[in-house]
Amino acid sequence: MAARSALLVAGVALTASLTGMGVAAADPHGQEILIACDNGVTYHASINGNGAWSPAHDLASTKILIPVALGEFHGTLTDASGTVIDEFTDPAMTKGSSGNPARATTTSCTFTIDDTFEDPDLGTVTFHGEGTVTGFVTPVR
Repeated sequence: MAARSALLVAGVALTASLTGMGVAAADPHGQEILIACDNGVTYHASINGNGAWSPAHDLASTKILIPVALGEFHGTLTDASGTVIDEFTDPAMTKGSSGNPARATTTSCTFTIDDTFEDPDLGTVTFHGEGTVTGFVTPVR
């Protein structure tokens, strides 16, 4: 049970940092995710920080994706045999009063996060998460 608890804490920490879209940097070296948006663009972005309102850096350009609202996020942890170890859904949330931004440039996106890591007690563990985000892409014009 201690291993499951430790894994759950690790999964929740991973989710918290990933759903927050991580801190952008000039030379990003973080978790890479695909973000498909209704502006017709799919961004291959890097997240390397934590916090729900940190931006993501598009790896194909200098664009930054700034989140203002996160939809529900669903995550699943499985072991090497495919057995579900834990599954959870985080509720939607908005950034202050910016949940309904009055910007013509706002875009809605979906994203998936996949990661594999080693747990000392469980061996290889896979994390899969899916969610939605509303925000805008810089530069804003």
